[in-house]
Amino acid sequence: MFDSTTRQPIANEDLLNTLIQGCDERVHINPQTQRNKYHLNPIESVGLLQRGSCTANVLTPSGTKVAKEFLQKYEALSYESLLQSQSQRIRELVQSEFKDPFDIFFAPSGSDLVYYPLLFQRLLNPDKPVLNIVSCPQELGSGSLLASEGKFYGQCNQFGEALTPSAVIDETHHIQVKHLTARSPKGTILDRTFGFKEAIAEHPEAAVVASLVLGSKSGIKDDLKVIEPNSDTMWVVDLCQFRVDHTLIHELLEKGVLVMLTGSKFFQAPPFCAAMLVPRTWCARLQEVKDASAIQAYAKLFSAYDIPWYMSELRQQFSFRENKGLRLRWEIALSEMEAYSAWSFEETEEIINCWSEGLMDYIEQSTSFKLMPDQLKTNPSIISFQVWVNQQALTHEQLKILFKEVCTAQHQGFSPGINRVFFGQPVSYGSQSFIRLAIGSNSIRRFLELGTIDLSDDLRLVDVIESFAQRIFGQ
Repeated sequence: MFDSTTRQPIANEDLLNTLIQGCDERVHINPQTQRNKYHLNPIESVGLLQRGSCTANVLTPSGTKVAKEFLQKYEALSYESLLQSQSQRIRELVQSEFKDPFDIFFAPSGSDLVYYPLLFQRLLNPDKPVLNIVSCPQELGSGSLLASEGKFYGQCNQFGEALTPSAVIDETHHIQVKHLTARSPKGTILDRTFGFKEAIAEHPEAAVVASLVLGSKSGIKDDLKVIEPNSDTMWVVDLCQFRVDHTLIHELLEKGVLVMLTGSKFFQAPPFCAAMLVPRTWCARLQEVKDASAIQAYAKLFSAYDIPWYMSELRQQFSFRENKGLRLRWEIALSEMEAYSAWSFEETEEIINCWSEGLMDYIEQSTSFKLMPDQLKTNPSIISFQVWVNQQALTHEQLKILFKEVCTAQHQGFSPGINRVFFGQPVSYGSQSFIRLAIGSNSIRRFLELGTIDLSDDLRLVDVIESFAQRIFGQ
């Protein structure tokens, strides 16, 4: 038994080192700036207003408490038991009315989840080429785009071993990617339903992966009616933002859809922690494979522990290597998910809608901003808009400069204790680009606990962005 009286306090340096362990270089700390590529330090949340929609979350105060308590007891835990415990907690959060309708495949990031359908099709259809139909490529991370082609996206894997970015993982496996554009040149959201049907019909010889999104970087949602249950197509829905009612997840799983989710976006856990919910119908087929050696190339990416315990043949293709950082990040994510689930869907949606409507009204009053077309068709927890200076929209490169300047500066005029801000990174479409404001679960819970929604800091953030844009580019 673990003796709680011998627990030593967890130093911030140890906490930081574990948080950024077991994932790729996107969150590695620059020694000169003490920040990562997102201009943040994962353990420095004091004074920060977080309105980002990407994986660049810092530890919330509640997350810090969970993290330190978890690390104090980690060495006394069985890694395999910890896996099963976290898997069960995910099942309970989804609240499926079916008994064990899915199994959970873990991954260090959402980009790594993209490999799983390719790996599965390699096992189930070893002699067929793969057609990977990818929706909204402009609103996926660069890592996910490379992964969708069966290529390494990062400089290192979850074990800290060097990789060659853009190198093909398995030269013997032919993967063709079909991109379905998110937006028109004018920024309106396109209907990709016909594109899925056309691509599937044109490639009867291929093992098809159809990758939809339900909450892209700007909250775009594919029409899920395109999904044909019980077909040979492996349908995958990217729910990594996880900004949906759980009943939708039930419906997708029942249709045999693979569901991607992460705890490091909407639920504001530190990057990266991801999981693929795989319906038992697919798991049963995977378990029937007698020789899984065809996927050995993916041993550079996954641990045997990432695979469900009973899939012994699949697990044999990987090494049993623990990922302490991944387990820590999931522990933080699950704690926030469970706290958020204490509130009803109606209560949380009311807060999100009030926040969104109030902020959009304010943004529309300024000549410096233009809401993206079809904003009301996207998830209300993400607001996307262009920034205009001298009657011209800022380019993607200009928005990247603006993003860095605003996020690395200290500000005045916010609530007491807030002097730093973070918002969603620029997203390009065609030759144009936009930025985003997004509200996460921890912020929503704070409004619910206060019994009121105060937009003063959000409105001040809009003013700060406008002021910096005019100062930097208005000359």
